[in-house]
Amino acid sequence: MIPYTEFSEDERKELLARRPDVLNSLLGNVCHIAAQDEPVLLVGAGYNGIWLEHNQDNLFLAEYAPDAAWSSQLLFMRTQREDGLLAYHLPITHKNASYAQLQCVYPFARCAFEVAKYTNRAIDDFRRIYDVAARYDAWMEKYRNRRGTGLVEMYCEYDTGHDNSPRVTDGGIPRCCPDCDAANMPDLPLMPVLSVDLSAMCYGNRIALAEIADYLGMPEEAVYWRSKAEKLQELIRKHLYCAEDDYYYDVDSNGFRRYRTEHLTRLFLNEVLSQEEFDRLYRKYFEDERHFMTAFPYPSVSVSDPHFNRALPVNCWGSNTQALTSLRALLWLKKYHRQDERTALLRRWMRTFLEHPEEYRQELNPFTGTPIGDGKNYSPTLILYLEGLKVL
Repeated sequence: MIPYTEFSEDERKELLARRPDVLNSLLGNVCHIAAQDEPVLLVGAGYNGIWLEHNQDNLFLAEYAPDAAWSSQLLFMRTQREDGLLAYHLPITHKNASYAQLQCVYPFARCAFEVAKYTNRAIDDFRRIYDVAARYDAWMEKYRNRRGTGLVEMYCEYDTGHDNSPRVTDGGIPRCCPDCDAANMPDLPLMPVLSVDLSAMCYGNRIALAEIADYLGMPEEAVYWRSKAEKLQELIRKHLYCAEDDYYYDVDSNGFRRYRTEHLTRLFLNEVLSQEEFDRLYRKYFEDERHFMTAFPYPSVSVSDPHFNRALPVNCWGSNTQALTSLRALLWLKKYHRQDERTALLRRWMRTFLEHPEEYRQELNPFTGTPIGDGKNYSPTLILYLEGLKVL
């Protein structure tokens, strides 16, 4: 279990008193960009623009700025490429969308569907989400299934957002895809790499498509998408589960890529696992100090993995505790009935906020809770603060 952090009455008052400033900082990240008139939520912390991998941030933003949460969904739909690929990034100052990698682990369909319901969108908006997500699924089947397994393949380091992690760099894997096009696979002997988290995202996308089809009164389409999701779930277990280690790994031309990283949480995030399997893996790895149960969880790599980077450099998914991982954990801890753990995780973040005021950075030292780097007002971190106030 994550240690339950206590606060004195004075500490609670101090944290609560900062709420207006934190909320203003989050809303300050809601800005106009060149690609559309409506404002959208930026990543913050010096990142130039809006990223698809941060789309789940809008699930939380909707409580404070519902129009901006929805306009962020519109932006990705409007910039979908003709072949079905979603842009992973749009900058502030010009309209050129980027398509050099996927960089998506929380399905667009799920996020857009939830934001649309929360903001009471018209039925035509749900149809649009459905069409966009279906075309995205078709793109993944066409361009990220070269081995023909039915799983989604990883081609570059940034595909999964695990910057500077050996899991997605070893073997000469490039940062982005050749010619800055996510459809292009690098010419490497180990390619293609069957990906745990991208396959999980595709599964979650299909489940969301089934739910949207139900919402739209299309029962046959709902059955179709659930069937496709179930087949993918079976393939994930068949090809990516290592019984010897009781872990899910990526697979390249040489076999399992045995990196014990937080990519396992992307299976949690997309509810690929049953409650029973989740409970087993969570207890084994996320309640154990030898793996992911550090003083300030969850590190990007198990601390017992030989690939864990003990230098803890800036922007390192090879070691550091990432605010983005914790924000996503708020979703899957709730889904898998770990509310007490969810509360304890938020209270650990509140402890570091108390000790390091006004440093709303992207990542933490997993052992001390000290913020790493110098970029401030990172949107996921600001959201963690606001969510943490709810459980003080």
